Amino acid sequence: MKCPHCLADLKYRDRRYSKKCPQCQRPFALEPRGNVLEMSDLRLRGLAERLSKQGKHQYTAAQLGHAAVRNKIKGETEKQVSVRTQTILIGIMGIVSVALFFFESLRWCSGALFLLIIALGISAATQYLQSRKPPLERFQEVLERFEEQFVAPWEGIHGVLPGRVTAQEMTALRRFQLPPSQVRAVLASPVADVLDCLRANGLPQRLGLALINPDQPTNADETIIALLRSRPRLPLLLVHDASVAGCLLPALLPARWGLAPNHRIVDLGLRPRHVQQLRLPWKREATPRELLDLLERRAQMPGGLALTPEERKWLRRGYATSALFIPPARLVTVVTQAVERLAPACVVDPEAQAQAQARAVGFMTWPS
Repeated sequence: MKCPHCLADLKYRDRRYSKKCPQCQRPFALEPRGNVLEMSDLRLRGLAERLSKQGKHQYTAAQLGHAAVRNKIKGETEKQVSVRTQTILIGIMGIVSVALFFFESLRWCSGALFLLIIALGISAATQYLQSRKPPLERFQEVLERFEEQFVAPWEGIHGVLPGRVTAQEMTALRRFQLPPSQVRAVLASPVADVLDCLRANGLPQRLGLALINPDQPTNADETIIALLRSRPRLPLLLVHDASVAGCLLPALLPARWGLAPNHRIVDLGLRPRHVQQLRLPWKREATPRELLDLLERRAQMPGGLALTPEERKWLRRGYATSALFIPPARLVTVVTQAVERLAPACVVDPEAQAQAQARAVGFMTWPS
């Protein structure tokens, strides 16, 4: 690995005990051989810079952890596919060779060749079964302790990671309450870090967007919920995990909040098809039978859950994916586009207003 300070090449034997660069004598935080993500100081900083789009977006520590795990799983999957392909090819070549040999001389088809066929078959089957195992199972503890094991040591030496919103900043941002008169849309999500990400990137102020955690409503949230009851056309956007409980949110939340049956609700996901389209990692989780039955009933009702049979099958298997795997830039873009489409009057963008005024007087041609 390279020293994060002077960029000197550090051999493992020179750094394994001291965790200091022998050249500049400055400490580093992360030993690649000492963590399951093989994360070094420079790799973590590079990941943070990519996740923030070079400082254009802010993110939480949990989002950074999910991005790190996603990259690790992606790399391992690519290696597994390569090894599996090689194994299958070797198996096919072996079977063909044995078959040719068998037909040329039946008496030479010995027990050793038969064992070779069995071994190749077992190897190929093992690779296939490993590829079907939910890849997140090995990284649950890493995700739960990512801030403690990676972020805190890194920031203790180098300062705050580029683009990361700190706990102190989030506490201050949560105090901001959008006046009901300025609300043009409401977004509800049971994933707290999704709401924190949207706050950190200024969407409430810029879009007139009220944010609510339906599992932990505050007194101020009750005012917004009352506003939703009185205004059925006020857009309610939903962001949730790709899970049975998450996909049931559009069906259960209106009744929980006492909203009109025809309230304007837009489910932004995650849905199982999003997981497959974006190639997100997934895991298995225990789901109560009652929720599975409710999912089926709601999906079959007229105007019910817009889930395809394939998506329902995916959910019945117990698969789930966290909304924290959505990169902050994509999350901000999807939410912004939804608000602009559903409630364009809520967008208060000084730059866009200046461009509109310039077009009106005709003194500049703006790019499309």
